[in-house]
Amino acid sequence: MPLERLNVEDGRLSVVRTTGNRPGDPLVLLHPINSAAVVWTDVAALVDRPVVAVDLRGHGESAPLEPFTVEGGYAPDVLAVLDALDLDRVHLAGGSLGGTISVALAALYPEQVLSVTTFGSTLGTGVPAEAIDEMVAELRQKGTANYFADLVPQIIGQAHLGSPRVREVMATAVGTRAESVVAAILHGAFGADIRHLAGKVSAPVLAVAGTEDPTCPPDMSRELADATGGTVRILPGVGHLPMLEEPSRVAEILRDHTGAVA
Repeated sequence: MPLERLNVEDGRLSVVRTTGNRPGDPLVLLHPINSAAVVWTDVAALVDRPVVAVDLRGHGESAPLEPFTVEGGYAPDVLAVLDALDLDRVHLAGGSLGGTISVALAALYPEQVLSVTTFGSTLGTGVPAEAIDEMVAELRQKGTANYFADLVPQIIGQAHLGSPRVREVMATAVGTRAESVVAAILHGAFGADIRHLAGKVSAPVLAVAGTEDPTCPPDMSRELADATGGTVRILPGVGHLPMLEEPSRVAEILRDHTGAVA
């Protein structure tokens, strides 16, 4: 999928999207924090509708502009992408914080969101500030690339530990961003809480969780589904990056959920 840089009001945002004449309403994919749109490449190739994958601010080729918050930064950016590409009605899917952002968008802009699919997402992690500070201290000590090289094997399913594809794509997605930017992103992500928005979602929500996800375990997806009136699907043996661990299975889930919306 080719990279496109969009000049929007708050700075540069980048997206990748499928080409050709795929039918149907578009699917917009939002990546987990500290990755990038590239993590969706394999899934996008298998989905049967147009796909737009966004580099969130501070990620990929998008500008590192604060704030790195759901309502103050990420959600308005996604809306700006929809406006720039003249997309009036879309399906949303996101991994980790990308799913949280998708739920927020569905609550704030219900007329534009046809469905939401989340993968290993939460309404709020509840991680205390001290724990976030410890993450940031380790990040600064190791540097961005080494920090995430060590982290990725800890958050994926055991069956996928030997996958060179997961490691290579995540290394590309993480990039070489400044530790100060990544630290601000971590604080924004782990401090996020959108429980106040969950009851405003009218689009159908499917919350998908891997049994081996230590970051956002299945109970968080169950809470998200309960709060939004959605449903849950559990993926045995899958960790926090299902779009890289099981892209065929993720694409099938997306085809089924988006296809069920009239």
